[in-house]
Amino acid sequence: MTNDPAGQSVASRIEPIQNSRVSLATLSLILFKIGATSFGGLWAGTQKLERELVIKRAWLTVEDQKALMVAATLIPAPKFLAFGGMVGFRLRGWPGSIVALFSIMAPPALCVLGGAIVLNPDVLGGAMPTLTRTVGIGVIGLLFGNAIHQIRSSRVTPRQRTIGIGIGASVAASAILGAPLILSALAGLALGIWLIRPGEENES
Repeated sequence: MTNDPAGQSVASRIEPIQNSRVSLATLSLILFKIGATSFGGLWAGTQKLERELVIKRAWLTVEDQKALMVAATLIPAPKFLAFGGMVGFRLRGWPGSIVALFSIMAPPALCVLGGAIVLNPDVLGGAMPTLTRTVGIGVIGLLFGNAIHQIRSSRVTPRQRTIGIGIGASVAASAILGAPLILSALAGLALGIWLIRPGEENES
């Protein structure tokens, strides 16, 4: 194995780090925090993960994070959870992977459990449809915000950025107005493929 970090293979970047100084308690706390404050899945949370794990704590290198993300996409599980498990495995082996998975799953699981306890249809009565609609619009807004963030941080031309934002806004608006979200998303994808052609950024 080469001493140059940039020359390491993907496989070597997934293997547990020898003599890692990260404790299981610290790993659990940070992954719990990430699980509680990251929204939109693995790719939407990429910058936050890099800021927390690479820049702030230096637990991983940028190349480590990229390798773990690639590995997470190959695991038949939600990508964000798979990535958390891979981070735990990288830092503390199998015990770290188990701790990381439970920690990153705990915040959303507690939210769902709390919602199931509090949002009882017998208690809320006629307010349930309104509340469900409000939560649905909030989720759509969150997804739209993540999409805008990704578009603005990507290396695209001003025309492509404008088209992307317009398509995202149209998908969000159609879903809010009652169109099925999956159909709106597929229509937006088709428009994006049609209007944003590969190679346009090289044109003068």
